[in-house]
Amino acid sequence: RTRVRSMGDLGSIDDAFDAALNLEESHIDEGWEDGLREGEKLGLIDGREVGFAKGFEIGQEIGFYSGCHAVWSRCVGEDPGCFSERARRGIAAFGEMLRSFPIHDPLNEEILETLNQVRGKFKTVVALLGMHHEYNDAVGDQPTVTF
Repeated sequence: RTRVRSMGDLGSIDDAFDAALNLEESHIDEGWEDGLREGEKLGLIDGREVGFAKGFEIGQEIGFYSGCHAVWSRCVGEDPGCFSERARRGIAAFGEMLRSFPIHDPLNEEILETLNQVRGKFKTVVALLGMHHEYNDAVGDQPTVTF
């Protein structure tokens, strides 16, 4: 039996074809949104892991510098004449830098700049103490923090 189509039937056929053609686009959009959500989750996890590792490296380096400062300060306390006046001032300034280091403020945007200043002061104090050879190897063993 042959069916005669009316103009209303043609509209529903066109709608069906439009839906079929838009199916791929809707799946792409849905996949994009799913991927974006998953990417955000994975980015948070990866960011947390990298941040933890970098924070540990910075803490380890600051701990090394604090240990050096503690030894030098004790030497100055027991024998003030063991280092020059300039070296003693450098040791004191180095200690102040270490005490003001924002170790408990990981969101501080200037933490890397401050760390570079601490590194520079450490090198200056080592030079003033005439201990280049003793500390060059030790500093070389410290992890290099790069971002």
